[in-house]
Amino acid sequence: MSSARPAPSAGLPAATLPRLADGAPVLLLSADRWGRPHATYSWAVALAPRRLCIAVDRGGRTSANWLRSGQAAVQVIGAGGSNLLIGGRAVRLPWTPVCAPTMEAWQLAVRTVLDQAWPGVVTSALRYRGSGAGGAAALRRFERALCRELRDTPGVARV
Repeated sequence: MSSARPAPSAGLPAATLPRLADGAPVLLLSADRWGRPHATYSWAVALAPRRLCIAVDRGGRTSANWLRSGQAAVQVIGAGGSNLLIGGRAVRLPWTPVCAPTMEAWQLAVRTVLDQAWPGVVTSALRYRGSGAGGAAALRRFERALCRELRDTPGVARV
């Protein structure tokens, strides 16, 4: 068994693109000005093999880190059995999701995609459980509405 890692590709894998086109839960990764890592949960939609639209908490650490450096990474776990680390340049869009006024829309120009899957291992998708009023059903409705808005974001390149 070889320990060599595959080289990063410049676009999303064809097998993953349809799953991400519908939107998926992801981990957003950034680093602060001192290089300390930060991760947070959110949603992303693939608009094209080299473009993602992402919802980010307004005024949060990820937003501040991405505004400062523009360097962003998104971890996609389990979409089609994959485990992808997607890196690129993030730009905040002048648009707020109607269904999530406390979030910002961002576009990620994909530079690299590293498939971190291990041979013979299939990762499962990120899962969550809703609590409080409406529980998981309310969260699923919110997720569908947010992904639909991200997919239809005005003024975003889709090539």
